Amino acid sequence: MKLNIENVTDSSVTVNAQPLARPYVEEVLLPVMVAAQGQNEAKVIRIAEAFDAAGLSLAAAPSALRTLREYQQEQRIKEEKARQEAAWHAERCRIPTPEEIAQKRAEREERDAAIRAHGDRIRAANGSGNSSGYARRLAN
Repeated sequence: MKLNIENVTDSSVTVNAQPLARPYVEEVLLPVMVAAQGQNEAKVIRIAEAFDAAGLSLAAAPSALRTLREYQQEQRIKEEKARQEAAWHAERCRIPTPEEIAQKRAEREERDAAIRAHGDRIRAANGSGNSSGYARRLAN
């Protein structure tokens, strides 16, 4: 079913090249069209999308409005998930620049030096110098 809604004004709407009164389209035609589709959600969504895109009210068919909003929410979730997956894959496949590699190496060396200095301070506080307590016990 091809639904062509054009020339929407405050008082009239052209539906499939036939001018109709806007209240009639919103309050009578929409519920009839939705009821004619029965449980076929795809067709109900298509009708509701056409009315919504034209700026017409969907208040007369709350089930169609609910179905459309659920469908739109599902689409937003799918798009967001696809965007997140694309960003994750792009980051996963990204090749770091030589500057980034050098910066990471410098950060790692700085962190390792801080850990070694902390260990040296602990050994100095215990009076063991640079040798471990285990090595001193073996020497005795």
